[in-house]
Amino acid sequence: MKYVVLGGTGEMGRFVVRDLFETAKDAQIVIAARDMEEVNKYVASFKSSRVTGAKVDLLEIEATAQVLSGATVCINCTNYYYNLHAMKSCLLAKCHYVDLGGLYHMTKKQLQFFNLFRKKDLLAVIGCGSTPGITNVMIKHAAESFEKVTAIHIRFGGHDWTKHSQHFVLPYTAYTLFDEFTDRPMIMERGRIKIMEPLSGQDHYKFPDPVGKKTCFYTLHSELATIPQNYQKKGLRDCSFRVCFPEDLVHDMQLLIEFGMTSNKPMNIGKQTVIPREVTAKELNRAALSSKHPKIKDMEFVWVDLEGISKRKKTKMSIYCVSKNNPKWNASAGAVDTAVPPSIIAQMIAANQLGQRGVVPPELCIAPEPFFKELKKRGMVIKSKTKR
Repeated sequence: MKYVVLGGTGEMGRFVVRDLFETAKDAQIVIAARDMEEVNKYVASFKSSRVTGAKVDLLEIEATAQVLSGATVCINCTNYYYNLHAMKSCLLAKCHYVDLGGLYHMTKKQLQFFNLFRKKDLLAVIGCGSTPGITNVMIKHAAESFEKVTAIHIRFGGHDWTKHSQHFVLPYTAYTLFDEFTDRPMIMERGRIKIMEPLSGQDHYKFPDPVGKKTCFYTLHSELATIPQNYQKKGLRDCSFRVCFPEDLVHDMQLLIEFGMTSNKPMNIGKQTVIPREVTAKELNRAALSSKHPKIKDMEFVWVDLEGISKRKKTKMSIYCVSKNNPKWNASAGAVDTAVPPSIIAQMIAANQLGQRGVVPPELCIAPEPFFKELKKRGMVIKSKTKR
């Protein structure tokens, strides 16, 4: 069995590789990225002939297909901007595909590849991290106990005890973070998709301790590209996704936005033309890489609230995943619950446990119980509570 992890040296990709190495004992793993110095360094850290490296530029579709040649599954952990490029390479290489999500608009474009993958007898499971990913499968599991589901609301929130050496701590890639703060969110309200303003829909949500009460707001997310359509026949009328970031991160992001530092509009500085977003992203990523790596200690809730009719009674259910940092990897809870699911799902595909073909989200192809069992092996626990 052979897996190729695109972006395998990145903040999420490196932990996907780690999970594959520890759980797919006989598999060959290819770490693929643009920077071969980083690739070679990470490959060497495994001290195993099972792990090799390759240089890729996803804009070069045929060359990427050559890297994917002979692979069973490609796990794309690069920026979602390149999802279609990676999928085209998989079609050429006749390789199954898994990714971390497309932030709504890209997800919609990816779904249009359904027939292309089906005709090649291939499966692409899109949105396989924590959210989207775990959230989708939790929704599937919870919805099975309802005769009618009228509302689905998704959130995540966490608590960090880590003593970071820098003030601004990136939870994931700067580009995605910028998009979540500046792109207009989508929600489903009274059966219709509505476009909202960035940072709108603020509410205060009380998670269990130690997270406690958090301020949440709407953001653009992949779940809204699939969940409303897939559960509308079951009566779904309202659906939303809210993020619950630390207050200092929200404050800092608002300052960057206000000063134009997340803008895609080119600007002239002397004789040079720069794009503020590119400069800001590179500087934030550079600072993150150059800073001292402290011992991480944190936890996170990935949370879904459902409302509807169960056993002929009005019912509210909360289903949630509890994740903690991985001390062995020195990985945050958010990295663990994002990086582990694509490894699990890729291994399910390789083991012929998923019979579907085409391009599908997790709620249409992943059996909850086996998936939750694998999460539990890695320290992530699914819990639920019901109120009638």
